This record gives sequence, structure tokens and C-alpha cells, in this order.
Amino acid sequence: MIFHKLHSSGNDFLVLAEEENPSLQLKENKDFIGKICHRNFGIGADGIFFVYSNGTVKHFDPDGSESFCVNGSLCLAFLKKRISYIPSEFSLNGVKVKIANSDYPEISFFPKVNSCERKTVDGVNGLFVDIGNPHFFVEGIEPEKELATVLRNSKSFEKGANISFFEVLEDKVIKIATFERGVEDFTLACGSACAAFCVGFNMKEAKFIPLSGIPLNVKFSDNTLYVKGEVQYVAKGNCFI
Repeated sequence: MIFHKLHSSGNDFLVLAEEENPSLQLKENKDFIGKICHRNFGIGADGIFFVYSNGTVKHFDPDGSESFCVNGSLCLAFLKKRISYIPSEFSLNGVKVKIANSDYPEISFFPKVNSCERKTVDGVNGLFVDIGNPHFFVEGIEPEKELATVLRNSKSFEKGANISFFEVLEDKVIKIATFERGVEDFTLACGSACAAFCVGFNMKEAKFIPLSGIPLNVKFSDNTLYVKGEVQYVAKGNCFI
């Protein structure tokens, strides 16, 4: 299987395309996805994209669950400049994404706000926001894997949630650390958390500093989210899994 590996603010992804892998659909299963995303027994990634010749794009977490993904979409925006078969518009888990025609990786999408409410989860107060991915935001608590795991698996969330610990550093500058479901650990960045934050806290624009230290910029205007971020093309190769 021919693969591309990229990262956006440290959040890394694999991209497999049907144009390069005619039997791609046969690999769309939890066993293959889990193996190729494994950091010891595979290539290693926070997620994987399947890009089909008919324009269909799917993103899967390492546990094989299909999900919406902002940082991964930024990686596709970067790849679009180099590979023609990446579509300019696509749907990810029900969310329509558009790649901007710009020199810097940028995407836009209309958030599907399924929920936005204050909640107390296992004694922890926070804001729950679901815009295609469920997020729970907690302020003023240091990021801890043990606490994040408890919150992520709380029965308060129907399908679990990504848990973000944040701190407002200055006006429109947010320090954020996100424990992602499906990865079951903190990732170096989570674009959908940054986007959901702007929706939930009604911020028109913000600069987010994730664990990687590489910023993500989000604007929220006319019910549309615009996200810019830094992307690095890491590798292209063959996988024999």
C-alpha cells in the first residue's frame, strides 16, 4: 500500500488513495487500521484517511471508528497542492469541508452543532460542545491522563468525548491540551477541539497553542469556521501490512 504521512501542528495522519491503491476498500477495516496506525508495529499515526476516486473521503481513528477531523483535513489541503486527486470539497462523517484556494493550508466548514451546554461530569465543571465530534472543555485544571480517561469514559457522554484542558493566556490566545477518544491519549494538537471551542464560547477568532507549541488559528464568521495551521509532509512510502 502506498501511503503519505503528514502532520498538522504535531497531529499526524496517514493518507491512502484509491488512485495509488486500487484495492483500497479492502483495507477499510479495524484490523488494518489498528495495525498501520500503531507506533510500534505499524507506521504510526493519530488517524488515517481513505481517499476514493469518486471523491469520497473517510477518516478513521486508530481504534477503527470513523470521525470528523480538522487537523487531518488541513493535511489534505496541503496535499491538494501536490496531488490532483484530493477533492476540493468533501464530507467527513456528515460535516462538509471545503479546502481554501490559498498558499497556506486552510479549510472551512459549517459546524453541525448537535449540543452546547454546561455540565458537571464526575464532579468536574465544564462546557460540552458537539459539532460532529463531542468535546468537553475544562478550565483551570492541569492536564492529567488519569482524570482525562475517567472523563472521556463517563456515562454522562453517550459516545464518550474528547477532553480538553485549557487556559486563557491573553486576549484571544488559548493554551489547550486534548485527550482524544479513539487515540486514548493526549495528542499534540486537536483542530476540532479548537473549532468547537470557538463555537461553544462564541469567539469570533482565536489563536490556539496546543501541546506541540505549533499554533492553530480559527475564525468563526457567518456560522462558518475557518481554520489555518502549519502542515509538514513527513514521508511517502510503501506499507507491507
